[in-house]
Amino acid sequence: MNKPTEYFIGIDGGGTKCKARLEDAHGNLLAEAIAGPANAARDLKGSVESVITATNMVINKANLPALSNINIHAGIGLAGLNIPEVKEKFTREVLPFSSVHITSDLHIACIGAHEGKDGAIVIIGTGSAGAAINKDKQLELGGHGFIIGDKGSGAWLGKMAITQCLESLDGIIPSNTLTTQVMAHLKCNTAHELVNVCLTAKPAFFATLAPIVLTLATQKQPEALALVEEAADYINKLSYQLLRLNPKRLSFFGGITHILVPYLDPKLQTLIHPPLGTPEQGAILYSKSQLTNREHS
Repeated sequence: MNKPTEYFIGIDGGGTKCKARLEDAHGNLLAEAIAGPANAARDLKGSVESVITATNMVINKANLPALSNINIHAGIGLAGLNIPEVKEKFTREVLPFSSVHITSDLHIACIGAHEGKDGAIVIIGTGSAGAAINKDKQLELGGHGFIIGDKGSGAWLGKMAITQCLESLDGIIPSNTLTTQVMAHLKCNTAHELVNVCLTAKPAFFATLAPIVLTLATQKQPEALALVEEAADYINKLSYQLLRLNPKRLSFFGGITHILVPYLDPKLQTLIHPPLGTPEQGAILYSKSQLTNREHS
């Protein structure tokens, strides 16, 4: 009897989107797709729905039979799965795959960036976090969420800019180019209006203000430059903490990485290498390694 054709899907889920990559058993790319948010800590059920939606999208793009009719192995890395209680709850969810191997989004990003070999990554996007792998040792730092963490990220820069706007409106600090441009961008004239705009805003909203801060920093506007330098200082410290694990490579990911890197410690900049693969590819590599370990155990 012929063995059923196997497929592998890699899922990378975060606060703004869920990306999926579908490969055949030989590693050939069949399709990619993007669905909605998949932060398991913020919305467990929603993250499961995004995983299924992204999976169905890549299957349809690849013109394969329905998910229930094919042999597909899933590697899934989601934001929030670094929290043991969240991971345990996600594990209880019934997912329609032949095998499921779950881990954090940081873990799969690190695996993908170094093609399964030892290394470290720093993510500077809407949020911020870092991870390092060296043989049997694994370290994850940051990624504690927007309210209490994510320093140096796009969302953090936007939040700090809003704080300065409110302090300016309250007369605590003088109005400046940064506060003026942010208020104009948000079409707000009073503290009341600004608070209303931000009251239920998500991290992605604050991250949309980061380009204003970063652009002004390149123009040496004092308040913006001070924020970017504070962000860079945190990323410096995070990176050097990861490097204590002696990873062989260091890569950076994230939407504001290319803008923030020039503000980092010059020595650190020389240690940064381009990622060799994507987090979704890392998720597939993780799935394959777990299947191999299971066969040999």
